[in-house]
Amino acid sequence: MSGPSSFFRLLAALAFAVLAVPLFAQTYFPIEGYIGAVHSPGEFEVNGRRFDVTSNTGFGFIGQDTVSTASPLRHALRVGVYIQVAGSEPGALQPIRATVVLVRDDANQKLSGSGVINRIVSTDPEIFEADGYLIRILPSTDVDFLGGINSFADVSTNTWLHFTGKWGKDGAVNAAKVQFVPPRPTQFKAVKGLEIVPVKTRPANPSGNSTASLAPGAPDMKADGASLEQDEQIRIGLGRWHTLPADQPLQQRVHRIGMALVPAYQRAMVDGDPTKIHFRFFAVDDKGLRGADCLLDGAILVSTQIVGRLSKDDQLAAVIADGIACNLQRQNARMVMDMRKELGIAIAVDVAGAFVPGVGLAAWGARGARNDEDVMQEERLRIALALMSDAGFDPWQAPGAWRLAEPKKLPSNPASLPYPDTSCYQIGILNLQYAAAAKASAGMASAPAASVPPAHP
Repeated sequence: MSGPSSFFRLLAALAFAVLAVPLFAQTYFPIEGYIGAVHSPGEFEVNGRRFDVTSNTGFGFIGQDTVSTASPLRHALRVGVYIQVAGSEPGALQPIRATVVLVRDDANQKLSGSGVINRIVSTDPEIFEADGYLIRILPSTDVDFLGGINSFADVSTNTWLHFTGKWGKDGAVNAAKVQFVPPRPTQFKAVKGLEIVPVKTRPANPSGNSTASLAPGAPDMKADGASLEQDEQIRIGLGRWHTLPADQPLQQRVHRIGMALVPAYQRAMVDGDPTKIHFRFFAVDDKGLRGADCLLDGAILVSTQIVGRLSKDDQLAAVIADGIACNLQRQNARMVMDMRKELGIAIAVDVAGAFVPGVGLAAWGARGARNDEDVMQEERLRIALALMSDAGFDPWQAPGAWRLAEPKKLPSNPASLPYPDTSCYQIGILNLQYAAAAKASAGMASAPAASVPPAHP
């Protein structure tokens, strides 16, 4: 199946066979997205619309030409599953009656990506953590060593890895092809106005009139929020001024969690290493900031309002890890620009069209149906999970953290909130990459139910 027209043919065929769509009903063609909430065994929500499954609902996989009312996919509709669904509305205020539900088969998708190796998991067999994945080298893997790397003995953290492959049953990606390239010793410098926005600080004292633009190496960028001795103010771009409170317990909590999440290979680098990122963390009074704002090279902001919502360190770690992933992504983009000749045509195709050239991408589903910003966000969400896991935080808490962080205002019962797309994407990665490890280490029958919905079959 190649597009909506195939979906329409499937829908029409099923409707004709089972007479499931009354001629007078309003029909919806097709709605696509993550299941964000399940209200009952047969009722779920996609993009804010409720659907009801009946005995006449046909199920199949996206990309295949057949559906069946008896498909076992009927039991796979859980939060985090990506689907296409069409149906008819039987009446006002009633859920849309689902006629066809097509499920994206994430477990069998071909993957490709590029990223810096931030952890060597195993040397027999070789398993590397890069681009938010665990990538296993098989005897059948086509391996290329480039740029002065001659064998696995020359591969270390901070080495670049480009890969293609498919998910294995244990959550690692079985690589079909990999390329290893050393990092270029190029000093990172963000492009003003393109990769960053202008940032200024000033004393919070109303009498203070001086302002200073933040720039890498400036005195007020050497320390982070944990070193604030008095309140300061910060302005991002043309926005209004916000307070950086000199609240030591608050700032130290953000600093402690942030530094724990920084990859070990980054922390081990000497300050003069051009591939080292000097991470700093600030809590800022900004009720409009829902996630972690990635400002300059290593500077990350998280709002005091979000810190207040996320009482668990594991939850706050999910948001801060996204800011760290953003900084890694930005520097990686710079490095790829200098390595494109070594990486060759494969990486050039992989990164084509990204708004920051050269970041690691992953082929997830129909590439043409998603924009580059979505792909980059998914990469950050994957890397954030890996950073959390490596630092000893519980990655299963991440979907619940975004569920609490993203709404403008929390309802009286936060449990009623649907999961946003950020949560849903991470649930899919958790179920594919982390569920097997969680079961093996804790003897669990399913993913931790208190954090995210259970893994689908």
